[in-house]
Amino acid sequence: MKPSKPLGKYIDGLKTALKKYSATQRDQYSWIAKTEEHYLFTAETDHIDRENNNYSHGKGIFTKKVRPLSKELGDASLTVSHGKELYDAAKQTFMNGDYCRLLLVKGTKYGTSSGGVKAVIDNDLWKFSKFEGSVDRGFDFVLERVDKI
Repeated sequence: MKPSKPLGKYIDGLKTALKKYSATQRDQYSWIAKTEEHYLFTAETDHIDRENNNYSHGKGIFTKKVRPLSKELGDASLTVSHGKELYDAAKQTFMNGDYCRLLLVKGTKYGTSSGGVKAVIDNDLWKFSKFEGSVDRGFDFVLERVDKI
């Protein structure tokens, strides 16, 4: 589904963007943020792993596959914690049928754009159409732009 509103201008710096959108993160490396009304999931539009992190603006779809995460697999405890935080937020949003927002970012650690992190919010609401898995076995989800509420 095509977006109903054009994107605004990308904002330099993730902290600056989150502040503009009145969103908070648990810490600066969290994979999600929250506004008063919605979870704000992050879609890296230039992610190097297109198979497991795929955002299509025109189609209005974001798919993400998170590999298994655990200390036993050698992951840092903070990485596991961030994965669990994303999992819990996605599961809650999916199970409740809640709407959410999508923050489009580029220039992150796993991005291909140069010039630092830039972010902009997609002005439409999004909803989970698929969510499955677990943190220790890996999980994936599909978010779709909502046509009408």
